[in-house]
Amino acid sequence: MRNKILKFPEGFLWGASTSSYQVEGGISNNDWAVSERVPKAGLACDTYNRYPEDFAIAKYLHHNAHRLSLEWARIEPEKGHFDEDALYHYHSMLSFLKDNGFKTFVTLHHFTNPVWVANQGGWANSKTTKDFCEYVSKAVQSLGQLVDFWITVNEPKMYAGMAYAQGIWPPFQKGFLKPKKVYDSLLTAHNQAYDIIHAYDPEAQVGFSQNIAWSEAKHKGLDRLAIQFADWLSYSALDKTRHDFIGLNHYMYYRVHLAFSWRHYLNISRGEKLTERGWAIHPDALYYVLMKLKKYRKPIYITENGIADRTDRYRTSYIHDYLRAVHRAIQDGADVRGYLHWSLLDNFEWEDGYKWKFGLVEVDFKTQKRTIRESAFAYSHICQDNAIEITSN
Repeated sequence: MRNKILKFPEGFLWGASTSSYQVEGGISNNDWAVSERVPKAGLACDTYNRYPEDFAIAKYLHHNAHRLSLEWARIEPEKGHFDEDALYHYHSMLSFLKDNGFKTFVTLHHFTNPVWVANQGGWANSKTTKDFCEYVSKAVQSLGQLVDFWITVNEPKMYAGMAYAQGIWPPFQKGFLKPKKVYDSLLTAHNQAYDIIHAYDPEAQVGFSQNIAWSEAKHKGLDRLAIQFADWLSYSALDKTRHDFIGLNHYMYYRVHLAFSWRHYLNISRGEKLTERGWAIHPDALYYVLMKLKKYRKPIYITENGIADRTDRYRTSYIHDYLRAVHRAIQDGADVRGYLHWSLLDNFEWEDGYKWKFGLVEVDFKTQKRTIRESAFAYSHICQDNAIEITSN
């Protein structure tokens, strides 16, 4: 038995991700906050006020990059009215990161919408694309000098599906045609935002984060067709958008079998090892997705990857095994330049409230006490060394 060191490319970015409504607290004017059909984030992690503590923890853990999102409802609480105090606060947050040596990834839309946007029909109304671009223009002019990577929209496929197909998220609509319309609207908004940001800074790095799973068919024929359709939804978005890099959110591996009956039409097996969330632990899935993305010849940043693990028994091995898959993909030609773990903190997990614990840092939501988990220290060593250590025969 001997130890082998797998080095990552020089300049590789290491860090973690968050999103505004999931961690900031005090947001009362978006579509999630006013809905009676989903849990409310409430104070969340109070990161809006506690960001110096949270970012200091990230620095202590040797992160050199951080992803956060702007809350559109804070910045533009009413149509055409921009809150300069909110913009100044985000300026302070990003300045703190830059002053401490972080590369910044800033998401402009991470699932939530101002109430006034929701009231006009949300992303099913073509006006929203125009309104989004006006918000983007203001955000870029105010904060652009502090942003290294812009992520225009987070997981447009997931948002369209959860909000307009399954009807689980606001505006709780179930339909056949509307999800595709919303998906296309988000991609159009991305392309227009891409142009806006580049008009401000021609050298800007702009992309969006797409959630991409890896699926395998149980049988040939219809099972493979189902996978091809799912892949088309994911990858076709990259074919018809402009981007300087690819943001990849990866959590899922499926075994797919179409089984038509009166009770169900799709049987999905997630594999043998599952997280508390019920998602498969299958590191090779990340490798295969990265190899498929290689054809786009763009830098790839893993903008989310993580595990729900309340006990912290599995997170260390999860990070290690998935990063080993990343290293393998790099060796095989994938231009992966960074890894941002989901998440820095335990946070609000959408329709499930505070049930799942994804954080490198545990948060006591009654006292707001932060406790660094052992897995965070293990990840910290990787960040510091720019390498993972494996044991081989």
